[in-house]
Amino acid sequence: MTQTPTSTIALLRDVLRPSNIFLVAGVYIVYRVVYDLFIWRKFLSPFRHLPSPPGSEALFGHTRRILNDETGVMLREWVKKYGPVLRIAGPGSNHNILIVEHEHLDKVLGKEAHDYPKVCLFRFFPRTDHPYHLLSVLEIISGHGLFATTGDEHRLLRRAMSTAFSITNMMAQEHFHHEVTDRLVKLWKDQIGSATEPSKGKIINLYDYMSKATLDIISLAGFGYDADTLHNPENELAVAYKGRTRVQSGPNVLKLFYSMSIPGALKFVRSKWLYANRQWLIYTQPSADLGLLVESMQSITQLARGILDEKILESASESAIEAKRDIMSILVRARKEELEKGPTAYTISDEVLTDQVLTFLGAGHTTTAITLTWALWSLANDQKSQNRLREEITPVLDANSHPDYRTLKALPWLDSVIMETLRIFPPVQVDMRIADKTDYIGDVLVPKGSLIFIPIFVINTYKGTWGEDAEEFNPSRWLNLPETYHPHYSVLSFIAGPHHCIGRTMALMEMKAVLASLIYNFKFEPSFKGQTANLRRGIFMKFMDGMPVNISRARD
Repeated sequence: MTQTPTSTIALLRDVLRPSNIFLVAGVYIVYRVVYDLFIWRKFLSPFRHLPSPPGSEALFGHTRRILNDETGVMLREWVKKYGPVLRIAGPGSNHNILIVEHEHLDKVLGKEAHDYPKVCLFRFFPRTDHPYHLLSVLEIISGHGLFATTGDEHRLLRRAMSTAFSITNMMAQEHFHHEVTDRLVKLWKDQIGSATEPSKGKIINLYDYMSKATLDIISLAGFGYDADTLHNPENELAVAYKGRTRVQSGPNVLKLFYSMSIPGALKFVRSKWLYANRQWLIYTQPSADLGLLVESMQSITQLARGILDEKILESASESAIEAKRDIMSILVRARKEELEKGPTAYTISDEVLTDQVLTFLGAGHTTTAITLTWALWSLANDQKSQNRLREEITPVLDANSHPDYRTLKALPWLDSVIMETLRIFPPVQVDMRIADKTDYIGDVLVPKGSLIFIPIFVINTYKGTWGEDAEEFNPSRWLNLPETYHPHYSVLSFIAGPHHCIGRTMALMEMKAVLASLIYNFKFEPSFKGQTANLRRGIFMKFMDGMPVNISRARD
C-alpha cells in the first residue's frame, strides 16, 4: 500500500514530538557521559595503563587541582611517587600525558617539534583533534604575538622579529636598564634616609618595586615609552595593566579557558560592542574581572596604536627612526625595508605590531619582575651567597657604575645566582603541546590529538638531573654542572626548540644589570624571623603580600 503525503506528514509529526526529541537527546547525553567518563577512560584510552595520581574529578579531571596548587609542589610529588611518565586526566574523557625526561622532551620540543605544536592548557570538549582555537585565548592577554601563534605563522613572525633581538640591538638598549635602576636606587636610599631608624633599614614590598621597575624598563626598551611607574604609579599604562593581571590567578585562568572555548566567545569578548558596554560586566558578579580585563586590554591597545602611529611617522624621516633603538622602532624600520623589496615579502601588519606591545608586557615585564623578586628573596635568606655576590660586583661597579653586558656576563657568581633562580623558581610553571599525528613517545602510544603536559617546575628541580639537593637554592652548582645536565632540557624556564623565548638575552641582560646594582647598594634580609613566601599561582607565579623584605644601605 502506497503511503500518502498526508500519512507521511502525520508520521513525521508523531516522530518529532517534543517528548520524543527530549527522549533521544537524553539517551544521547547518557550515552556520552557513560562512554566518555567510564568506557573510554577505563577500557579504551591508550593511556589507561600509565600510572595516574588519585583525586581525578569526573568532569574536570585533575585540572582544578593543578591550577589550585599554589607552588607546583604537588606535581613534583606526583612524579616522585608515580614516575616520570604520568597520565593526567583533563576535563571530560581527555587523558593527557606528562613527561619530564630529556629523551622525551627532545622529541616533543626539539627533533620533532613540528609534529607537536604549541597549545593552551586543557580542552573542554573531549577528543578534539585540533583545539588550536584555544591558542587564541592567549590573544586576550598577550595579543596576537609569538605567544599566541604556531606553525608557519609563528615561524614567519619570529623571523621578522629576530633582527630586533640581536645582540647588537640589545646592547644598544643597556642604558635603559641603568636609567631605571638608578631611579630605583635613589628612591630606596631616600626612603631609608627618612625612616625612623635609618641604620636598621626599611621594610619594602619587593615585588611591587620590581614590577614597577621592569615595567618602566620594558616600556622604554620595547616601544620607547617612559612610563616612570616608580614615581608615577597611576600612569596610563600602569593603570591599564593592573586590570590585565586580575585574570591571572588560578581560578580565573580556569574560568577563562573554559568559557573562551565556547564557539564565538572569543570574538564576542574582543568586540567593540562589549567594550562599549563593559560597565555592565564590571559592576556585575561574577563577570567583574572579565569586564576589567576587556577595559584594560582596549586601553593598552589604544595606547599601543598611538605609539605605533608615532613610529610610522618617524619612519618617514630616516635619521629620526635610525636614532631610536627600542624594539618597535627597529621593527617599523625592518618592515619598511621589507616593503621596499616588493609585494611578495613577508611583513608584520599594523595590528600585529600593536599586539607586540601586549607580548612585550607579558614576556618582558611580569616574568622578569618575578625572577628578580625570587633572586633577591633567595639572597636575603642566604647571606653567604649575597656577600659573595657583593664581593664579586663591587670592584666592577666601583670602576663603572653602568657596566656593559660583556662585563656583567663575565661574572660567574652573578650568572650562577640568576640561573639558579630561574631553575628553582620558573615564572611560568607549565607548557603544553598537542600531538599532530599518532606517534610513540618512548614506548607509550600517543594518539593524534593527545595533549603533552610539560611541567617546567618539576623538570627544573628533577633529582634525576640535579641530584638530591635539586630542590634547594644552591648557585654553586652552576660552577660544576652534573654529567646528567642537558643544555636545552634541564632548565626550561625559557622553553626550548622553535618556541624558545626570543627575548632570553634581553631578559638576562636586564636582570643582571638590575641585580648587580641593587646588591652593590643594599643589603637584603627577611622582614621577620621565620618569614615564608606567600604565593598566588596562575599563568605566572606571583606573591600575595608583595614579598616584604628589609633593605639597608650596603655602603655610605
